[in-house]
Amino acid sequence: MAVTLAELRAKYGRNWLVSDAVGGGWYAVRRHSLSREVLERGLSNVRCAATLAALAAGLTAETELEERLLRGGEALEQAASRH
Repeated sequence: MAVTLAELRAKYGRNWLVSDAVGGGWYAVRRHSLSREVLERGLSNVRCAATLAALAAGLTAETELEERLLRGGEALEQAASRH
């Protein structure tokens, strides 16, 4: 499935800065860093991929994990603020 940079920025731009990498490929950096505690639970501050489609898949996985952690009572905002 083809995805455009504009689509990724529209969908994830509130929480992620999405850009092309100097050496090729793409990356996304969270606009607000997460704590080590949350990172150890599987979330990332940076995602990289060779293609926009692969980056979209990675950001989808991040979003799904984040939602599962929130449903499980994990307060990500509190963890991020302790960072």
